[in-house]
Amino acid sequence: MAKYKRKIIAVRGDTHSGNAGGLVNPTTEIPEIDLDESGRRVIAGYRNPELRPVQKRIWRWHEEARREIKKLAGKDEISLLDLGDLTQGNIFRDDLAEASMNAQVILSRSTLLPWLEMKNLKKLRMTKGTGVHVWGEGSTETLLSAWLQDEYHKKDIKISDHWLLDVDGYKIDAAHHGPGPGTRNWTHGNAFSLYLKSELRNALDRSETPPNMVLRGHTHVFTYGFARHQIDATIYKTEGYITPPMCFIGSHARKVTRSTARMSIGMLALEIVDGKLLAMHPFLNNIDLRTEEIL
Repeated sequence: MAKYKRKIIAVRGDTHSGNAGGLVNPTTEIPEIDLDESGRRVIAGYRNPELRPVQKRIWRWHEEARREIKKLAGKDEISLLDLGDLTQGNIFRDDLAEASMNAQVILSRSTLLPWLEMKNLKKLRMTKGTGVHVWGEGSTETLLSAWLQDEYHKKDIKISDHWLLDVDGYKIDAAHHGPGPGTRNWTHGNAFSLYLKSELRNALDRSETPPNMVLRGHTHVFTYGFARHQIDATIYKTEGYITPPMCFIGSHARKVTRSTARMSIGMLALEIVDGKLLAMHPFLNNIDLRTEEIL
């Protein structure tokens, strides 16, 4: 009897290293640039980042999720899919902890190292994030891809604006940008489900096989969507997730989300066996963002 083929796809995104609530590995060493007596720029030393309490908490959650995914996989192959915005950029300066490009890229690199040190992590795929966050044209992801591939020769590391990944026949459509989660409790997920319906119909109109899974990031609101379309006796299905961020909400995000009262921080893992989704494993931590007080 043939052995089943099982793969784990770990999915994270919107880590926003450089933001005061962004994901930071506390062991990161950031070079201190100074001018010597002749005015030349030199590395004067290295420093570790100072993590705020919320960043310590988020890093702990990140590492707990990573260890759980490692445990889930056992000896089976793991791929990490990062949906972009690994850095904060310096356009939105509120809550900015590290303003320089070099510091932010170094910080984001360090968040990937624990994954790349895992023996059964074979592939890292990154999507390019929002220009204002990743220094234009996906510079963060482009630099990380070249840097990490040179450092980890045995790993397969690539970037793209938009992925269509084939996992033993299971198709995953992954990109950073997509629709919003909805603006009302009773419409949550509706816009995303209609988006999936449109993508499903687009594929069928072109005589293509629709993706099984659609993954998007950017909005920082964990959302599920589902679509189906029937042609005679054949029913086509596509499902998807707007993934949760792996960072805390900042001033700009509070405005965009219209002062949401709650948020989820974390990541997902897709367990795919013989080209079919066996389970989606969420690793989520829910936070109430309000300050409660009795007057």
